[in-house]
Amino acid sequence: MKRRYFILIALISYIFFTLTNIPANKILALLKSNIEIPARIYGVEGSLWQGSAQTIEIKSQPPLKNFYWSINPLALLWAQVSADIQTDIEQQTITGQASYSLISGMLTANNIHTELKAEALQKLINLPFGELSGNISGDIKQLAFDGQAIQQLEGVLRWHKAKFSLAETVSLGNIQILLSSDDANNIIATLNNKGGQLKLEGHVKLQPNNNYQLDMKFIPDKKASGNIKQSLSLFAKRQNNGSYRLKQNGNLRNL
Repeated sequence: MKRRYFILIALISYIFFTLTNIPANKILALLKSNIEIPARIYGVEGSLWQGSAQTIEIKSQPPLKNFYWSINPLALLWAQVSADIQTDIEQQTITGQASYSLISGMLTANNIHTELKAEALQKLINLPFGELSGNISGDIKQLAFDGQAIQQLEGVLRWHKAKFSLAETVSLGNIQILLSSDDANNIIATLNNKGGQLKLEGHVKLQPNNNYQLDMKFIPDKKASGNIKQSLSLFAKRQNNGSYRLKQNGNLRNL
């Protein structure tokens, strides 16, 4: 039984290695003629095994530039297609590993790292008001997606020298956002900061159906102006201790 298994794996690996040495642009042309690809891909070079694309354009998203991939052959022994990837988005580099299980259909990403300007993030999330500034670094240790919902998430985002400008610029110091998931596939973001004119504490829970629960507390320090406190009172409730609390439930589709 074990011998048959290893023979089958060897045969599959041989076929895969043969296919992956075919030029990537020929494989892309073949896919375009048979299925609808939800992206425009330009400047493809190399092979399926190891190659690059100059630009990948996805509707309503900033383009991916200088996309590189390198497939890990050992993952084939576990019926997975796994690759190291690197790409630029808004002139910022993202690196990590991505894997797809041929058995379960699960898409996973590991050790994803990026550093970007807050202004670039504002473009990515299409923030309709205010201006962000500062530097953001992100490390996603593990992300698992089954095609319907995120099954597992573990990571951290750090926003250094964070500032938000509307009618007035507010310094928020250094913000840390811990990302996790629970057994019900809810995404939980726990937020806090150090320094700045406002102390931030709270969390956001996002359910698979895009319902969210927000609970945040804002504590102005002595440097916070009257305008900042007045702005807080427009969306958060002032507490007896001088802090402001925002509790809100809703659905992301309605924002």
